[in-house]
Amino acid sequence: MKRLLIVAVALSACKNDEEPIGPELLDLPADPAATGVPVGVQTLAWDDLAVEVWYPASDSTSGNLDVVDFGEDVPTSVRDLLGDVQIPTFTTLAVRDAPLRIPAGDAYPTVIFSHGFGGNRVQSATYTSHLASRGYVVVSTDHHGRSLADILPCLFNPPADGCLLEFTDDPGLRDVPDLIDFLDDAADSGFLKGAIDTDKLALTGHSAGGQTTVGLSDEGRFKALIPMAGGTEVTRDVPVLRMAGQCDGVVLAADSAASHALSTDDVYLEITGAGHLAFSDMCALDLGSLADEYLIGRDDLNPTMMDLLLQLAVDGCPAGATPQPGVCEADEFLDLDVSKAIINHYATVFLDEVLYGQGAGIASGLWDEAVIDRR
Repeated sequence: MKRLLIVAVALSACKNDEEPIGPELLDLPADPAATGVPVGVQTLAWDDLAVEVWYPASDSTSGNLDVVDFGEDVPTSVRDLLGDVQIPTFTTLAVRDAPLRIPAGDAYPTVIFSHGFGGNRVQSATYTSHLASRGYVVVSTDHHGRSLADILPCLFNPPADGCLLEFTDDPGLRDVPDLIDFLDDAADSGFLKGAIDTDKLALTGHSAGGQTTVGLSDEGRFKALIPMAGGTEVTRDVPVLRMAGQCDGVVLAADSAASHALSTDDVYLEITGAGHLAFSDMCALDLGSLADEYLIGRDDLNPTMMDLLLQLAVDGCPAGATPQPGVCEADEFLDLDVSKAIINHYATVFLDEVLYGQGAGIASGLWDEAVIDRR
């Protein structure tokens, strides 16, 4: 429940000597959890990567909101085994190919998002498009070796065509530097030319993407890091907002808290009642029901992969599961509308402080469910 009392906790972010040009020029709502300006989204090709780009769009933006269809990631080899799999879609804040909102002042800061195991570049579109509505350009790509399209064929024994697993090497460590190159090129050419500031760059990721985030924490280009539901300690002196779900049965909050304690400049946000998928839009897919309908009872499944993906598929989804016994005291997961508001609020406040050099900083006491600690 949101309260009126705000207790400011200052962030150790450096501010410009000159008065910065910041998000106030976008005439944004005062509540950082509220959607700001219209959002556009485009899918661009960069070398062998498909890059999703969310960005502030013009007030003249019109058209249907973009719909994410995870069914497009189900390989033909899997459909041949399962038949016509019907996967729910979900609608985002963004309008596809909307015109860019030309910055009124300084160019937009940039954010790279890294997805989790079994996810894809649009798995957290509510989060990435929210940041775009608040004055950021956000990019993401599929990490081959842990993306949904690569993992699904591995559910079967023998694996279906297209099974690709990378457990020993983190594909995000390979792809994120390529996304930096993409942004550097986009700053000088294409529709983002002159509109983005790649010196104001943040990295954020969910689950395995959280580990990618801390794995690249020594990369000096990143001025801010937001690992969510994953990621070990960060020892470089760089501002970190670490998020965890108290009821996460995949990456325990205790492990995230321990990593926070070992880190150098770390704000820790633990969300009471939140599970692993609260930091994504994956609950909208109702993957537990899909598993019941299409997978449970088959004799050609890989049991190890099936158990892993079943745990990942529902942890944090109030409509389809409850917290694992012994993980937390709650008997149900937190409503996703509440957890998403908390995530969007604190990510926005943190990035505004670090990249724009503005704002009051991280504040406690706003939600009963948001517990904050700081190093």
